[in-house]
Amino acid sequence: MTVNAMISGAQTKTSPYFFLSYAHSDPLVGSPDAKPDELVAKFFGDLTEAVRLHAVRLSGIAPGFYDRDIPVGSNWKESIRQALGAAQAFVPLYSAAYMDRSWPGQEWECFHRRMKDAGLADPLERFVPILWTPLPPQAQDQPGLQAALDLGHGLDEYTDNGLRQLLRIESYRASYDHIIDAAAQKIIELAETSPLEPSTAWDLDEMESPFVPEPHGTVFVIETAAPTVSTVVAEHDRQGYGERSSDWRPFPDQELPLAEYAKQVAKRLGFKAEVAEIGDVKKASSPDIRGPGIIVIDPWLVADDNGRLALESAVKKLPGWVMPVIVLDQPEDATTQKLTDQVREILNAAGALPTESSRRTAKGVTSLREFVASVNILVADAERQYLRHPRGRHEGEPVASTWSSMRPMLRPPAPRGAQASVPDRPDSGPDSLEGTPGV
Repeated sequence: MTVNAMISGAQTKTSPYFFLSYAHSDPLVGSPDAKPDELVAKFFGDLTEAVRLHAVRLSGIAPGFYDRDIPVGSNWKESIRQALGAAQAFVPLYSAAYMDRSWPGQEWECFHRRMKDAGLADPLERFVPILWTPLPPQAQDQPGLQAALDLGHGLDEYTDNGLRQLLRIESYRASYDHIIDAAAQKIIELAETSPLEPSTAWDLDEMESPFVPEPHGTVFVIETAAPTVSTVVAEHDRQGYGERSSDWRPFPDQELPLAEYAKQVAKRLGFKAEVAEIGDVKKASSPDIRGPGIIVIDPWLVADDNGRLALESAVKKLPGWVMPVIVLDQPEDATTQKLTDQVREILNAAGALPTESSRRTAKGVTSLREFVASVNILVADAERQYLRHPRGRHEGEPVASTWSSMRPMLRPPAPRGAQASVPDRPDSGPDSLEGTPGV
């Protein structure tokens, strides 16, 4: 039985032993197939196995909840909310990115609020935090950090470098296993000696992260360029279209409109995010004023003259940090292919394909899974392009993370007894080591 099935109803009788919370990493430039959170997945597998091995009451259910296991077409936010309302313990992976990004902090606060509502004198007792990577001095007073450090009491390699580094280096396998076993034992003790009844968790959007020092004001806009049910041409199937362009649902396995999936991806990567209709994004005398974003394009928009004019207007003088993605629900259809070629001509004429990732997605994505994977890359690419622009770096609200800009770059742990050295220049990305493929 999957965790999602287990928590899907209000009458839930069983709960996952723990909820894993972490900061999603930006995809790497030029590596669309890389898995930047691969070490998070490895950690989750190891902790799950340790809980399964030692738990007494566990039978037929998954010990932990990991958002990577949510089916791609599901309502991700609702699945996470239900899991937060059912889990017995909360396992946050503390890192500079975790402290900086609002999404993991909202998960943290949502679970904390549930514990307060349950009447716990100390809600933090249901938290099993892990020091994933070292934190800068400015973050040393964050809630739960001491518990994360206490988990590895006596293991300097853990407190100096974090568990992520121990997982990467085979010579520290024993120390890594010690932390895994300690965390598993604490989770099992919470779940089996003082189990909590599932309850309704708060809406994530209503939560404020307890960590983010100053949330940035940059808004990532997802603009949808698609017909509506009333404007789509007669020769095309109206299924999947709605009253607004942003209602478009081209694939049968999706619970939400495409724009909503893109919005949740952007929020996970640290942005405030909004959905807009084509042409509704505020036009300014200078395109530099516009923030980062993506335009989700249905080729069938240009089958109508009004739609063609709307797209041409939307991409005219488009800044290099707004990325188009063409979505094909009928990739083998000759008319769809012809219209896609026309859209690419419009984009090329407007100079609206500034990066390799945007040129790749302009070839067309043909499934919901491919769309979500592409949006992950486009959001990160749009952020990079925005930050390279003088306005993004100086005059406008910065997208760069506050804690991340202060944190050191890690080096491999020093052997026992040796003093760990830390260089004074920043990391190359959230929770990533320079030269390694993400987390």
